[in-house]
Amino acid sequence: MIKAIKPLNLRRSISATALTAWSALWCLLVLNVPFWTRVLELRPLVDARDVAFVASVAVLAGLISNLFLVPLTLIRPLAKPLLAIAMVLAALAAYFVWAYGVLVDKVMIRNVFETEALEAGELVNWKLLLFVGVLGVLPALVVLRVPLARPSWQRELLHRGVALGVTIVGIGIVAFFFYQDQASFLRNNRDLRHRLVPVNYLAGVGSYVQEITKRKLPYQAIGADAALGARWKTPMAERPLLLVLVVGETARAANFSLGGYGRDTNPRLAEVKDLVYFTDVSSCGTSTAISVPCMFSDLGREGFSAEKARARDNLIDIVAKAGLGVDWYGNNTNCKGICRAAGEKRAVRENHPEHCKADVPCTDAAIFEDFWSTLPAYSGRGLVVLHQLGSHGPGYHLRYPESFNRFTPVCRSTDFSKCQVSEIVNAYDNTILFTDHLLAETISRLQSMADRVDSAILYVSDHGESLGENGLFLHAVPYALAPRVQTHVPMVFWSTAGFNERMQLDRQCLVEQRNRPLSHDNYLHTILGLLDVSTSVRKPELDFGQGCRRSATTPPG
Repeated sequence: MIKAIKPLNLRRSISATALTAWSALWCLLVLNVPFWTRVLELRPLVDARDVAFVASVAVLAGLISNLFLVPLTLIRPLAKPLLAIAMVLAALAAYFVWAYGVLVDKVMIRNVFETEALEAGELVNWKLLLFVGVLGVLPALVVLRVPLARPSWQRELLHRGVALGVTIVGIGIVAFFFYQDQASFLRNNRDLRHRLVPVNYLAGVGSYVQEITKRKLPYQAIGADAALGARWKTPMAERPLLLVLVVGETARAANFSLGGYGRDTNPRLAEVKDLVYFTDVSSCGTSTAISVPCMFSDLGREGFSAEKARARDNLIDIVAKAGLGVDWYGNNTNCKGICRAAGEKRAVRENHPEHCKADVPCTDAAIFEDFWSTLPAYSGRGLVVLHQLGSHGPGYHLRYPESFNRFTPVCRSTDFSKCQVSEIVNAYDNTILFTDHLLAETISRLQSMADRVDSAILYVSDHGESLGENGLFLHAVPYALAPRVQTHVPMVFWSTAGFNERMQLDRQCLVEQRNRPLSHDNYLHTILGLLDVSTSVRKPELDFGQGCRRSATTPPG
């Protein structure tokens, strides 16, 4: 730390401690513009006290950044390569914080590892490459080129001891003079730690690695008592029955005209008779990696963890145990392990040239058409899940065909700095318009076969999206900090008269409950109720249709 104040000489060897300090200083001063912008928004430099406080934040941020980089240099042969990689990744993290207002944490790191190549490729543009090249690759090359001193182990230990001492003393001084201000400032603005490079991504990677390398929990089978209820024993039970679950992606309730949005983004659904739109539904998370497994789990948001969910049965497993058929059509990265009991049907790109363009993901029309093609011959009893790519950003313009380019002009770049916010919103609204079409078309096809199949459809999005509000774009903000647009999601239900009669479902009762606060916690229990699957796993109080079903009547004998 002390040597770090000397000019960096590429010809003269320096200690690993000094090189680490230089790297931390580069990150602090060059890669953290969004961090400092936010700090100055929260604490403008009005007087000397403000200047002193912001200076204390700088000292604290620099010391902590250095502390996070130190472990990378503990093994001398790996010190420079690891530090160089850290600099490139720091620039990459800084770009996404700067360009999209992304907050980096463990969930964001999980999203990175679980995103398929085509989706990730949408994020690559010349601005990103230039940013990372200049602010990440070049510093990394400097790190690799600087000769590293070879002190004795005693001297190396002394260097590290002095650095640790300076860090402890520095943090102590800041705490002594500014503890009350700092504690309040950081507690009330927790987003700052997710903006600070490299602390944000190093902490996120560490937490993610710890999670995936932990000893797996023993698998817990649940729903062994799952069985079809009394409504499956009436004369109508001989007819085919189909419940369609459409899992939306990144659709926020704020942009559904069914919920009061000023633009007509749901023209077709608005014309569907007997449709119910639920106005106050909250997601389990702000990313697919959390929300989708949570939706299909019995754990609920408060009790959910990815580790626990992987180690126990979910809704699909329970429905299969009850003896119903399950099909999963996926256009998202994958089913997050949920569809293990059913397998996942992916669209064959060659079969959908109009929906699957080169080098970009297929639009959702591909899986919907695959599903629609099975309907004329459908004779089963069960559940079908359609997992959309929906409104996933930043390539909103790639999610729908040109015929749905109603709101214009649209942003046709994944580099949002090249677009007006209005253009980004236009492209996003077109994705909602396309989802409206797919849902309405599915309902139309189900209605056309209502004389022989009792059917229903439930659509709910996994999470919402930020579209420039307060400088934020995309999603995956930590839940405690997330704006309402990322957690308030649309939900739609429709059913045939035959389905209502068979399951003794009072549609008007559902209409009367459309403004009731609901969440993904209700999902599993409601689906089991709609399918009349009896199991100890189901909690009737979380089934939002529970009070809207009459008691089953079973004929004698």
